[in-house]
Amino acid sequence: MNKIGLLMWLAAGVPMVAHANDFPTVDRVEYVLECMVKHPGKQEYLYKCACTIDQIAREVGYDEYVEIATALRHQTLAGPRGAGFRDPESIRAMANKYKALQAKASKACDAK
Repeated sequence: MNKIGLLMWLAAGVPMVAHANDFPTVDRVEYVLECMVKHPGKQEYLYKCACTIDQIAREVGYDEYVEIATALRHQTLAGPRGAGFRDPESIRAMANKYKALQAKASKACDAK
């Protein structure tokens, strides 16, 4: 393969790699808004929370993010509906993975 052919082949693959773990803008904004609610009155958290979701997006794909974030979010549901998120070990493992991932990302972005 000549150099031009190789460059064209590499260039064709770049967009797929660059967007492999890209999250929809709406989900990124939702994360940042929820994060900022936890730190009221502190404008600096706009940047810290945005950094945090960017770090999370580097670690997991969007589909996995949705699964593990949902596992954690729904563990507080009361009654039988919540039992499906509280009781199974696999769901608790997903929730714990999200908590650890979020803690790591928050620390990296100084968004404690």
